[in-house]
Amino acid sequence: MRNLQINKKYLAIIVALIALSLIAYVAPSRNEQVKITYSYPATVCPASYNKAPAIAALPNSKIGRRVIEGKSQKFSTKSASAIALGSASLLVDGNPGTSLTFSNNGWKAVVPCSVSNGEQWFVGGSGALTSKSILSIVNSGFSESSVEVEIFTPTGPIEVKPVTISSNSTKNISIDSLAPGEDSLVIAVKTKSGRVSSFLFDDRKRGLRSLGADFVAPVGAPTKLLTIPAISGLRGKMATASNSSTHSLRLMVPGTIDANVEVSINSNDGNFVPVGLAELEVKSQRVLNIPLTFAPAKEAFSIIVKSDQPILGSVLSTYTIGRSGEIAWATGVDELSRLTMNLTGSKPLVAFSGANINVTIDAVGTNGKKYKVDVKGSNFAIWQAPIGLNRIQFVSRSKGTTGGIILQPEGVGIGSSYIPLNTGANLESASEPISDADVISRG
Repeated sequence: MRNLQINKKYLAIIVALIALSLIAYVAPSRNEQVKITYSYPATVCPASYNKAPAIAALPNSKIGRRVIEGKSQKFSTKSASAIALGSASLLVDGNPGTSLTFSNNGWKAVVPCSVSNGEQWFVGGSGALTSKSILSIVNSGFSESSVEVEIFTPTGPIEVKPVTISSNSTKNISIDSLAPGEDSLVIAVKTKSGRVSSFLFDDRKRGLRSLGADFVAPVGAPTKLLTIPAISGLRGKMATASNSSTHSLRLMVPGTIDANVEVSINSNDGNFVPVGLAELEVKSQRVLNIPLTFAPAKEAFSIIVKSDQPILGSVLSTYTIGRSGEIAWATGVDELSRLTMNLTGSKPLVAFSGANINVTIDAVGTNGKKYKVDVKGSNFAIWQAPIGLNRIQFVSRSKGTTGGIILQPEGVGIGSSYIPLNTGANLESASEPISDADVISRG
């Protein structure tokens, strides 16, 4: 009888514990009354420079936009996906696609619209006599922002320059005022307060004669494995005796330790390490330029830089087309996953780099025809669009693949530029409180 009473007692305790556990599981926890939301931040498309014709190309026409320095603080939506740009930059509402700024004036310059994640590096530009380079710092917020501009030269860093940008405005700084006479530069723009976007426009002139112009696309951080996937000499009908191209690799280690570097080239002819670039020493915080005299002359190729220290790099392509000059900057890129953009009728050559390339391309031509192709290969692969394209989407099905777009004239026409296949902004997370009537107190 006593054992039966003890068993009933233990059974009651067990039932009570189970009931309490269920209540605790079902009842909302006040310490966890938040939810995580994800969104894309707004990005900035830089303005026209020197009154050159320019447009912002949005992935679709339903994306909101507003002019920076404009009267309205609200995004508006119009039917067009290509917006003419004047002297003011454009703020584009957050979306998973990548917007682009196209500009031309006998030269062609294209850059992804972007927003800084705290710092932006520009491996390019010049403060020499022929350079009219401009660093634009855009504050799209409604409070004052401040940044620090760091400049590195072949002899080392120079004094850091603090810059303040008024709310909802752009500050343009001539590079020759930051580093007068310096031909080879690496520039860092580091945000101290506010949210800014920076752009470097490299314009070269000798007297009244244009030597070409292009944007230097920003990169977020140095890396030990640097890939510049899309570079090209003059191809097809442009590869004539009267036309020529040269390429130069620019490297810089931003840390305080020298780097040991290996540079290799990928193309349709295979992969090789040029003589002298298997064990190259790159001094820290000093800009180094390497002429790529061994690069393929009339075809596309990629550069792979392996370093034991985080490093930055780019390739400057210089073209002579008849009596005209042109330049194009190819920069390092992030790993490709999924990317959508609007090429506004441009006819791209797309180049990919990676150990196991497997990329699906969906595109819509200027004639309305849809194209779907699978690009596969090892180390290097290219796809030439048959006609000009509008919307284009890339989906990589393999790890470690990077890509870039090469734009070149096929005859008499506008010049050259490269577009890195980078997203303009990364998905951001935020915590939001969940309303709970139980925690509201009445006074």
